[in-house]
Amino acid sequence: MEKTTIENFLLQLLQEGYNLNDVGNVLDKVKEDMDRKEIIQKHIKEFSTIWQGESNGRWYTYLPDAAKKKGRRLIAKSSEEKIHHEIIGYYKEQEEAHGRRKETLASFYPEWLRYKSLHTDATSYIRRIDDDWKRFYQGTEITKIPLVELDRVTLDEWAHSLIRDNSLTKTQYYNATVIIRQALALAVDKGMLAANPFSAVKVQTKMFRTVRKKPNESQVFMTDEQPLVEKEAWNDFYENDYSACLGIALCFQLGARLGEMVALKWSDIDEERIGCIHIQRMEQKMHRQLPDGTWKSAGYRVVEHTKSEAGNRNVDLVQDARKILEMIREWNAGHGFQDSEYIFLGKDGKRIHAGALNCRIRKYCSHTMATVKTMHKIRKTYISALIDSGEINIDKIRELVGHEDERTTFHNYCYNRETDARTHENIERALSRDKV
Repeated sequence: MEKTTIENFLLQLLQEGYNLNDVGNVLDKVKEDMDRKEIIQKHIKEFSTIWQGESNGRWYTYLPDAAKKKGRRLIAKSSEEKIHHEIIGYYKEQEEAHGRRKETLASFYPEWLRYKSLHTDATSYIRRIDDDWKRFYQGTEITKIPLVELDRVTLDEWAHSLIRDNSLTKTQYYNATVIIRQALALAVDKGMLAANPFSAVKVQTKMFRTVRKKPNESQVFMTDEQPLVEKEAWNDFYENDYSACLGIALCFQLGARLGEMVALKWSDIDEERIGCIHIQRMEQKMHRQLPDGTWKSAGYRVVEHTKSEAGNRNVDLVQDARKILEMIREWNAGHGFQDSEYIFLGKDGKRIHAGALNCRIRKYCSHTMATVKTMHKIRKTYISALIDSGEINIDKIRELVGHEDERTTFHNYCYNRETDARTHENIERALSRDKV
C-alpha cells in the first residue's frame, strides 16, 4: 500500500468518525508491516533466497557472517514466519549497531544524563553536571568524534588542554570529567565499546592549579566573634519572637550541615543514644529542567538520608544545646505548634527552609564584623573547636561531623580561631623555657 493511499484511507476513517487513537494505531501497524516486507524483499534481492526443505518442511536462508569462510551462515526455522522474524531481527540489529558506531559524546550525553539521574535524588547535582556540560563540552570538537574513534592520545590531549585552558584545580578537573569518564563507562556496559579509553589517561598533576588554604578569619568565627554573633541571635529571638534565630546558636553546639539543621525532628533527640540527637535526614533544594534545556527552581523537600553514609550519626547534646532546644520547644508550644514533628518552624507553623538560617547569619555578621560568613562557617568553627580542645580523638570528631575520612576533617575543616595577638601569646607560652 503506497503512502498516499494510506493517508487517504486514514483520512476517510477520520471523516467517518473513528477514534483518533485507533487511527494512529492502524497507521503504526501498517507502517510496521511495510517495513518488515521491505526488509524481506531487500534480503531476497540482494543476499539470499528463502526456501523450504522438501524432506523436513523447515525453512532456510543465508545471513551475512564475516567470520565464515564464504561470508555467510545458514539458518533454519520451523516456519516461514519464524525465518522472517530471524531475518528482520538480524537487519534491525545491524542497523542499530551502525547507528551506535556513529554515536558521539554529543548524541550520547542525553542518554547518559537520564541514566545518571536514575541513580540520585539530588536534582541540584544533575543541574551542576549539566552546567559543566555547557561550560566545558557543548559545541567542542571532542563531542563530535564518534565514541569508537576516541583513543587514549586524543583524550589525553583533551584532558591536559582542559586543565591548562581553564586553570583547573584537581577537584575541578575531576568534577568536570565525570561526564566523559562515566559516559564512556556506560558505553562499555551497553556493548558499544570494548573498553573505556579514558581509564588509560594519566594526568600530570603538576598542571593543576594549586589551591592555597583560605585565611582563618574568612573560614571560621574567631573566638572573639562567636559570642557577638550568638548574642545577636538571642536578641533577635526576644525582639522578633522567631525561633529560627536560635537555630544559629544551636548550630554552634551541633556542627550540623545547614540542610540537616532544618530537617531535625523532636523524635531525633535521644532516639538511638541517650544524650544525643540523631542526624539522619536533610533538606534538598529541587531543580527541574525545562524543555529548552534551562533549569528552574522547583522548591524544597526533606529526604530520609544524609549527604553520605557517614552523615547518619549521633551528635552529643551538651548542656547549652539542651537549653536552646527547651527554649524552642516552649516557643512552639506557646504558638500552638506543640504537636509539630519538626523542631524549627516559621510563624505559620510550617517547617522553615535553609534560607531562613542563612539569611539570619548574614545579618548578624553584618552587624558585628567586617566579614560576612555563612552557616557552613559555623560547622567549620565547631570542628576546629573540637580539634583545639586536644581532648577528643580525631576519629571521634570525624564521626560526630559525618565525614567518611578524618583527612577531610583535618584538611578542610581545621582552622585557627584565635586572634593574632592571642596566637602569639600561645606560641610564646608553648616555647617558653620558663614553663613549669
